[in-house]
Amino acid sequence: MIGVRVASVGVLAPGLPDWPHASAVLTGRARYVPDAMPDPIPALLPANERRRASISVRWALAAGCEALAASGRSADEVATVFASCGGDGAITHQICEALATATRDISPTRFHNSVHNAPAGYWSIATRSHAPSTSLCGYRATFAVGLLEAMAQVAHDGAAVLLIAYDIPYPAPMQALWPVSQPFAAALMLEPTGALGAHFQVEVRPSDARSAWPAMLPERLADNPAAHALPLLAALARHEACTVSLPYLEGSHIAVKVTA
Repeated sequence: MIGVRVASVGVLAPGLPDWPHASAVLTGRARYVPDAMPDPIPALLPANERRRASISVRWALAAGCEALAASGRSADEVATVFASCGGDGAITHQICEALATATRDISPTRFHNSVHNAPAGYWSIATRSHAPSTSLCGYRATFAVGLLEAMAQVAHDGAAVLLIAYDIPYPAPMQALWPVSQPFAAALMLEPTGALGAHFQVEVRPSDARSAWPAMLPERLADNPAAHALPLLAALARHEACTVSLPYLEGSHIAVKVTA
């Protein structure tokens, strides 16, 4: 069983613009209002990179920046794990459109934004960090896969790791193949176990199980693989000692024991 301390959280979703607001909603202190989200502009990005960054990069970095700032840590001391099921569907769509033209001209900026580790690249540029970074995907189990990877790195290296999970809806016609309707990004700063704060212990269990969806949030958010983090975030917001079950690979789940 792997254990870590949760140092800070970042959240970005319609109606959940940051962790303080999300925490208030998840504890019933505020009502969920599904406001449209403005396009986030992470302050850490230099002006040139800000213009080049795709929407998925901006969402991932916005959540990551919130968790980093709240942790009080410097980016150059923190390894990162970026977890996304869908990557950047908007860029893929634009490249497919370009390939369908007579000239087939593809923008170099779109091409480098299309790779799965593009957010990690922008993060390292924005923060001038040389710390290790991992980018991964696990289809609908992506959040659980990312959490396991980040926690394993903390346990192995004895150092902080920032997990950033994000997924943005695809444009039509690709959305018919991956029907995610709501964007979502969350970040968790994970550290070696300590005396203060919430802690996670995690193990993989050989059965299908999933914790109840937070009743105050719309079910449509649950279609986003990154938003599988929300039952866990609800436990953190309530300072609740419990075990949260998250979908993992077929026929299994991860059980996250949360202690306040």
